Amino acid sequence: MYVSQLFAANFRSLKQVLVRFSAGKNVIVGKNNCGKSNIIKALDVLVGEKFPTFVNITDNDFYTYEQLDEDTGEIMEVVANEFYLEATLMGRDVNRELLMSIKKQTAFSKLHSPKDLYFKEGDIFKINYDLFQNLDDLENRQEIEILEAYSSGKVKKTDWKTPDRLFEFISSATTLKVFFCKSRLDEEKSGFGLIVRDTMGGLWISHFLSKKLRDSLLTTTVIGALRSHKDELRLVHYTWFGKLMAGIWNKNKARIDAVSGKPYESLIAESVAYIKGQVDTLFAENTTSIRTVLEGAIAHKEISFKLMDDSNNELYKNIRVFVNDGIDRPIHEKGTGIQSAIIIALFSLYCNDFHTNSSLLMVEEPELYLHPQARRVISAELNKFLKGSKTQERQLIISTHSTEYLKGVDPMHITRVYKDNVANCSVAKQLDEKTSGLISLELKRFLWAHNSELFFADKVILVEGGEVFLISAIVDKLKVASQVLDYENISVARVNGKGSFSVYLKMLDCFGISYVILGDLDCFKDEVLKLVTYLKIENLIEPVTHVKEILSKMDVAWPRIYDRVKDIEKNYDAQQLFEVFKGFQEGTIKVDDEALLATLSFMQNRYVKGNKVEYILSKIEPETFNEVLGNLQDHNIFIWSKGELEDYYTDRTKQLTGSKDMKALRLSYILQDPETKIEDYLKHIDEITALCRCILKK
Repeated sequence: MYVSQLFAANFRSLKQVLVRFSAGKNVIVGKNNCGKSNIIKALDVLVGEKFPTFVNITDNDFYTYEQLDEDTGEIMEVVANEFYLEATLMGRDVNRELLMSIKKQTAFSKLHSPKDLYFKEGDIFKINYDLFQNLDDLENRQEIEILEAYSSGKVKKTDWKTPDRLFEFISSATTLKVFFCKSRLDEEKSGFGLIVRDTMGGLWISHFLSKKLRDSLLTTTVIGALRSHKDELRLVHYTWFGKLMAGIWNKNKARIDAVSGKPYESLIAESVAYIKGQVDTLFAENTTSIRTVLEGAIAHKEISFKLMDDSNNELYKNIRVFVNDGIDRPIHEKGTGIQSAIIIALFSLYCNDFHTNSSLLMVEEPELYLHPQARRVISAELNKFLKGSKTQERQLIISTHSTEYLKGVDPMHITRVYKDNVANCSVAKQLDEKTSGLISLELKRFLWAHNSELFFADKVILVEGGEVFLISAIVDKLKVASQVLDYENISVARVNGKGSFSVYLKMLDCFGISYVILGDLDCFKDEVLKLVTYLKIENLIEPVTHVKEILSKMDVAWPRIYDRVKDIEKNYDAQQLFEVFKGFQEGTIKVDDEALLATLSFMQNRYVKGNKVEYILSKIEPETFNEVLGNLQDHNIFIWSKGELEDYYTDRTKQLTGSKDMKALRLSYILQDPETKIEDYLKHIDEITALCRCILKK
């Protein structure tokens, strides 16, 4: 079983947020203080180690915003009076043994309609807080159906389910949700329960949710950003670490010592001194597996478990974790990096050896305090956790600032969170299914390898060529500052071919990330029309189409194509390719293969006779063309009016050696010199300055 969706209303910074999750790995990204931790906290309240009724809820857990007092003119804080949390669970691998151990029957009532719980009005969900906060009074509410009427006039509105009926009910449910609702004004008003849709479409709500019933559905652990031995390695019965220590202890304590013929526990009782030497033996197998996890990530010699005191009846509660990195000391005396790595490794061990049903691991910022190689090791171990069991459904939710944890993650499983500063609330954005379907496997690989940083940006500059190396240096030079784009949280991303501009744009729109598209004149041959059509810029569709038609009439420069391909393996092969292209052009070859046609179109459009700018301006008034370019810039689409980046190089820049990319990279270093004048290396500075304004505009 796993969490497929979280809905939160009026909880901390989550005014109203709906987040979709998948089975497997999910990643939440965003700036500090944007609300990532509040999403994880909401899930922790619903399905975490602590029972919701034991969670300390304060006014800080309710959504708060500022409002102008019209009478006094002062800014006042307004705090929500209630919050509502709901997690939808998918899969039905219920822990039958735990559920069947429930001694009391579980009460459910049937609702007339889903609208009795909540309904959507515009973009806002209206929630029936009064119902959720008064579950003890469901028998008397008008939202509840009558299950049976008696001749005496009394009616039955509650179905009390025995454990066996409850198991069947939960296992066959078409919808299963866990909810928690809390009032700020009245401590007694709160509700924790299940919403279940049965196989006949009936919608039911429970009067309460017992700990055993909840734990039979899913076991959850949060490893927080501020990891410490005090918080994560608490030896109490309900924590995963307490269960791990008890499990190892109980599993191994009956082993017979070969010399004395007595079990370990008897030896402990007889001689404290002797057992302090035996504890390492008892935990030896497990410390070996932990050490394997940490190899290569953290500098250490060994991990050990030591008995510190024998005064407690449950002796395992006196075990402490030691780390030897040259000096053998308790874990709390070691650095936070090694503490983080060991805590994650221990939880993986717990799930592998002592966990029986579905598990959800939530890790906040696993990269904290770790060097790059260690981050990759922990990322790999978290991935192993997901695949570490053939019998358990495992889910992983990570909040991170590191691109390491985005590698291999489908963009559909990424959630970007940012702060709406006007409403003082968090906004969560994800890909929709339609856009996700446009992202090919090749594009995903390119994203993972080169562009995963864009998910963390407020704005992305999409480029196709050497601009990826040069834009930052140009902006710094024009603004007479350093790292301007970094301070504005702007990233430059190189797309794999101008045909990907529109896909990237749609993806950025889904995530709520601003953009600037920077392309050359060739983009008018197809991509610009796609962009203005998608953006519904009606006044630009006709003039952009006109420019596209003009460029399509330019003659193909076959010798340039030949020069481009003549070095492929053997000259004979290149000549054959030339003949194939020529046959396509003359119509003597009739092949409808899309890949071949796309290659032909690409080569023909890229290599044409004459100067594109001159050809366009011979067919259209310069003022009209400049107006089209200006209107595109107003919509963050910037097209080099002179052709491409290299057409803005001075003779001095053209003398730089290397490929196009190498020249751009060399120039970026040159421009970083305070003594360098940009006019010596780039021309058409007015247009480049306009690009800088387009990039930095709010």
